Amino acid sequence: MNQLNYQDMSDSELLTYVKQHPEDKQAFYVYVDRKRAASPQAVPMEVEDALFKLEEIIRKQK
Repeated sequence: MNQLNYQDMSDSELLTYVKQHPEDKQAFYVYVDRKRAASPQAVPMEVEDALFKLEEIIRKQK
């Protein structure tokens, strides 16, 4: 099997790969780590809070 170098992939290439290969946990973790490093101030949200925020954003766009 060919060993992929996830570090050489752009964020969008890696995301596409992760979506196409959900069984590749290492690729998923590399992607998540990369996104966390890009937004160290990000705070996890409860699902209900995220849905409320999303609905709020959609309402403002109308």
